[in-house]
Amino acid sequence: MNNLKTLIALIILGAGIVLLGASVYTVKETEQALVVQLGKWVKTEKNAGLHFKKPFVQDVVYFEKRILLLDTPELIVITKDQKRIIVDAFTEFRINDPLIVYQAVRDVAGAESRLSTTINSNLRKVFGQQEFKYALSGARAELRGEITNSVKEEAAALGIEVVDVRIKRTDLPAENSKPIFDSMIAEREQVAREIRARGEEMAIRIKSKAERDKTVLLAEAEREAQKLRGEGDAQASKIFADAYNLDPEFYGFYRSMIAYNEAFKDSNTTMVLSPNGDFFKYFGDMKGKIDPKMK
Repeated sequence: MNNLKTLIALIILGAGIVLLGASVYTVKETEQALVVQLGKWVKTEKNAGLHFKKPFVQDVVYFEKRILLLDTPELIVITKDQKRIIVDAFTEFRINDPLIVYQAVRDVAGAESRLSTTINSNLRKVFGQQEFKYALSGARAELRGEITNSVKEEAAALGIEVVDVRIKRTDLPAENSKPIFDSMIAEREQVAREIRARGEEMAIRIKSKAERDKTVLLAEAEREAQKLRGEGDAQASKIFADAYNLDPEFYGFYRSMIAYNEAFKDSNTTMVLSPNGDFFKYFGDMKGKIDPKMK
């Protein structure tokens, strides 16, 4: 009998524990919860802590409060001028109204799936309205803002708050990259050739001007040199003339010494001259008197 009572007590205790476990649920600081009964909403619980529900007939569906990240797959978009580009984007969002999300898509996975469809649709729409060059340019801020605003409006109807849509990359598909890059290279090479040609033309003009300036400067320098040389020769002639007028005899002697120095500078020089000529008159006498015996 005692064993039976003990067994019944254990069964009741176990049933009570099971009943209590089925009656309580915990909501974390980062969570919010919906209590549903047979698929119908009962209440929304956003406060963290321990809460109670009807056991076995009511269920709890949890949703995150934190900002979630949705990284959508790369998308091929056709631009306004019928060019194909790859757009890679990701979205930051949070569950703003879990009840609407539950009624529309049931859970976070369903929300991400619906949001991904919305994002892709808006990416195609916005980039499809742009020219190819503009879509690949640095105007991401404007495009991102337009996409974010469009996605926000549609996501709000699902109880989702879209924080931001960010574009990670806009690029060309692999099959289109080579011809585009080849075209860009050809354009850059053409620009380089034009710049190089202008540079060579400018270099020729600069060199021509430099040569012309050089010729002018040399001519002016030569003219100045000739002028100075003439002035120097004139001054030298005047000095010699003045010296001659002061002492003709010494001047004659001095000029003869210079002539001897120039004439006999080379030791191999042979001269055939009359010894009694005027050229040798200072050989025998510093006063230039010729020896009568040599006549």
